[in-house]
Amino acid sequence: MKLLLLITAIMLCCSLPLVGIADSTSTHAAKEKQEPHNADYYYNQAVRYFDSGNQAYANLYYLKALNLNSAHKQARANLELSIRLSADSKLYPQHKFLVNATYRMLWFFSVNRLAIISLILLLLASLCLAWLLFYDPDKERALPLLSFIALCLMCLGSFTLLGFKSYQQRNNKLGVLISPTEQLLSGSSTAAISEVHAGLIVTILDIKDDYYLLRLPDGQSGRLPRHAVARVLQQ
Repeated sequence: MKLLLLITAIMLCCSLPLVGIADSTSTHAAKEKQEPHNADYYYNQAVRYFDSGNQAYANLYYLKALNLNSAHKQARANLELSIRLSADSKLYPQHKFLVNATYRMLWFFSVNRLAIISLILLLLASLCLAWLLFYDPDKERALPLLSFIALCLMCLGSFTLLGFKSYQQRNNKLGVLISPTEQLLSGSSTAAISEVHAGLIVTILDIKDDYYLLRLPDGQSGRLPRHAVARVLQQ
């Protein structure tokens, strides 16, 4: 009876992050103007925009799909193709093999996949704990103890990554330039730094009057008018 209560308590405590993530995700979905919380929906919209020649909104909807499911292969491949075909393709850094492999591994572990993996690891850790508690006291307990410690560490890492990716999903700072062309302005003056084109993906850092303070893929910072940039997440 005590063992059952212990396992139940562990599972309830470790499941709290999933409950919080689910609640916050539901709240966030309601704020998205009742748009479907479905990556395939955004992917299909992106393909239609791309086929019609609207690269800016195609990139925007590919990013919306990937925000919901970072493991969406078609959306990722089509976005990479769109970037290569864009007028500002030289602004996107070319990552080395190991960096690129790391990014792809992180993309593979979407929020949904991590939630399932975390629950499986939690169940295995609970079973391993039961094995450890009922293990023959006359035998060496190293194997069940090491197994339990390893599973606990894996469970902790999985829940930590799940929380990180869930936070990223709810606080996505990416945006896409939807105007045909714009002058990127200096952050402290009206001097133009460079000309950028529709479809450019930017990271929004702050809002100042009618401008977004943002960072380009190559790390360059500046300002663009708010009406010229569409955010992945509506505010």
